[in-house]
Amino acid sequence: MFIPSWYQPPIVQLVSEPATKLPYDKLQYPTYVKDTYLDVHIRVFKNTIKANGETMEVDIINLFGFTLRDNIFEWGENYVQDHPNCTFEELEQTFCKRFRTINNDHEFYMQL
Repeated sequence: MFIPSWYQPPIVQLVSEPATKLPYDKLQYPTYVKDTYLDVHIRVFKNTIKANGETMEVDIINLFGFTLRDNIFEWGENYVQDHPNCTFEELEQTFCKRFRTINNDHEFYMQL
């Protein structure tokens, strides 16, 4: 095969393409149903909030309300409407006082 002297092969640049970003799926929030252990629900909810990168207090309170079911969901909505400036810690404490079924610390630690 004859190649003329003036011919130069095309230069192929190997360009590494940037790594494609996979869509970031947020973790699913836990669902609390009456007669399940609420402290575990709160702990899992807080870990999920951290993992999903939620930082705004209003968003956290609203997300917590969506994890409740049945009449507990109604209680959560009413509490947030009656206390518009509450923090998540206040909501958590009131929620625990209202729905905790364990009477002493020993039972609490055994369930953890």
